[in-house]
Order: sequence, then structure tokens, then C-alpha cells
Amino acid sequence: MRNSNGQSGIPEFHSGSIKRVVALFLLLILSSGFAEGKRHRNSKPYFAALPPSRALLLLQNQMINQMGLVRIGDERELKRMVEAEELVALPNTDAVKIAPSLPHNRRYVLPMTHDFIVRLASDYYAEFHQPLTVDSAVRPVTVQKWLRRRNASAAPINGETASSHEAGCTIDFSRHMTKAQTKWMEQRLLTYSYLGYVIVEEEKNCFHVMVTTNASLLL
Repeated sequence: MRNSNGQSGIPEFHSGSIKRVVALFLLLILSSGFAEGKRHRNSKPYFAALPPSRALLLLQNQMINQMGLVRIGDERELKRMVEAEELVALPNTDAVKIAPSLPHNRRYVLPMTHDFIVRLASDYYAEFHQPLTVDSAVRPVTVQKWLRRRNASAAPINGETASSHEAGCTIDFSRHMTKAQTKWMEQRLLTYSYLGYVIVEEEKNCFHVMVTTNASLLL
């Protein structure tokens, strides 16, 4: 979002905010540990260094509110934000692959999320000479509602544990990786989480990554 002066309308965190995020995330890690991820009763367990939790969903929504982000209601609002350049297209380079299953009209994110993807994917490509695959990006409330009807494990459309995809700040990276690649991602994302740049949930098939305004410190 941009104001009348052409500047970003998303406020940056102060150092105190970063410290609160880091302290809370450290508490979550210490309480859950390197665990088997299993958010839902019928899900099969899997090893995850950054397992999903209700606390992380709460934290994502708190951050969305603190950053002053809006939830995108429907396809019309999504189109308007794309035309206003409030959302930008996902990078599509040698270092970033977009999953063919991701609809073209949902291949958009906030600019800060775009820049984070470029940085992370460039480092990953330099290490493994393979691209990171983006499985999901912005997801309007109407799409999340449809997804929720089809998959009871999907996050709610509203409330304190609503999906952060609705705000355009979140992407899912595919977890179809070798053990070495998975370990690299876990270590990198864990570090960024400590620093307050991202909030991460390592799901069975993807790394769910919400980007905060502090990620600009990486550039």
C-alpha cells in the first residue's frame, strides 16, 4: 500500500517490536523443539524443525495487524491491487520456479515478499544449482473459503488464526527436496525467524513463510 506521497503505507517495526517477535519465537521453539509436525488429528506425523502450531497462527495474525495489512476479499479486489501495483508478480527466474498448479491470477505478492523470495532463492540456487518452487502465494478470502470447504485442515478465513495468505505477505515453498536441501532451508529460515524477518511453519509438503517488513534488512 502507498500513501499520497508515493511512499509505502506499511509501517516498519521498531527494535522493540523485533525483540518481542524474537522472544516469542524462541519460546515457541523451546517449547515445541525439533518435533514431528502434526497440526491436525488425522494428519500423518512427519519430522519438522519448524512445526506448525496454533501459537504461530496467532503470531502471524498479530503481525498482519501490526503491519497494517489488509485482507484481500475477492478476485475483484485482487485485480485492483495488481493494477495499482500494490501487489507484484512472483519472480520467475532460473532461481525461482512457479508451480504449474498455481493459477495465474494468484501469482502475486506484496513487494517486500517478492524481494525476500529473490534473495532466498538466489542463495539457494548458488548452493544447489536448482530453483526454489513456489506452490502458493496470495489467496483472497473467497478462495480460502472455497479451500476450507474442500479441506478441513485449511486455516479459517477470519479470526485470530486466519490464513496469512489473504494479506499477500505469505508464500509456500515446496518441500520436495533432498535431505541436504531441506536442512539448508530449515537452518536459513530458522535464522530469519530468530531475527524477526519471517514467521515459518514447516508443513508436510511445504514451507509456509510469512514475510515481515523487517526482511528489508536482508537487502
